[in-house]
Amino acid sequence: MSQGKARLLLQVDNLQESVTFYTKQLGWELVEAAPEGHAALLRVWLNDEVVLLQRVQLTKQEHELQEACLTRWLQPKTSTPQAGDLVYIGVSSVNEVEKSLQENGWNELRKEEETGHIHKLFVPAVDGYIFVFWEELFASDDEIMKMYADGIDELECAVDGLSEEQLNVTEAPGKWSIREQVLHLIDLELVTIHKVKFALAESGRTYQGNPFSQDDWRISLHYSTRPITYEVQLFRSLRQHILGLCEYLPSALDRTVITTNNREESVARLLKMMAGHARHHVRAVERIRELHGF
Repeated sequence: MSQGKARLLLQVDNLQESVTFYTKQLGWELVEAAPEGHAALLRVWLNDEVVLLQRVQLTKQEHELQEACLTRWLQPKTSTPQAGDLVYIGVSSVNEVEKSLQENGWNELRKEEETGHIHKLFVPAVDGYIFVFWEELFASDDEIMKMYADGIDELECAVDGLSEEQLNVTEAPGKWSIREQVLHLIDLELVTIHKVKFALAESGRTYQGNPFSQDDWRISLHYSTRPITYEVQLFRSLRQHILGLCEYLPSALDRTVITTNNREESVARLLKMMAGHARHHVRAVERIRELHGF
């Protein structure tokens, strides 16, 4: 039995119905159910794991039993999305996932592809979640550099002309505002660029860094009320700085760091991740503007 592998916690209204959906409709595997019957551990493809937790009042004894299971199943830092959120799960082949789902009765599934970056399959689930099964696509070094460079103008255009009031608008109640989308994507850049600089300066070195908790940063750094003007300027400067280094240094995109779990990450991979992440949030901003007619 695996210990503490799950990074995703989904709250559900009816545990048995949800377990049936995920095992029968999506083909996931039930690994273990909590003794009191209000939580379950499921295994997804590629050996990822997910915990389902029913929204219900428990007795003190039931709560203690449940907490023991959750402590054993979950990693210390977990993602707990809300109903309506997009839940991303990496897969080796989106086409294979689509084929498997179609064999289970799914017919109309929405797919998106960003050339050279990512292939996505959107699957609506019970309890209001929308799963996005994603597959990383190959991109050349030139394509990565272009995506990374283009992101500067894309962000600035996305927020151009917005008032402070408009920056607070969301796509739906409970979702992030334009302001929060922007501050989050820039903070992820800041965190990741630290790793990029170590790769460029000391290629092959083991890199130790703390995990990034987007919700902790959003709350502690007051994303909902802070101005974004200087942060957008910083975004341009950061990317121009890295672009200049990559142009000047020989084989810059091939330089690497080794993470604490012995995973090798190249500069090319890190820049591609940042480019895709920023584009994801820029598109969210564009959707919000289109929705509200800005």
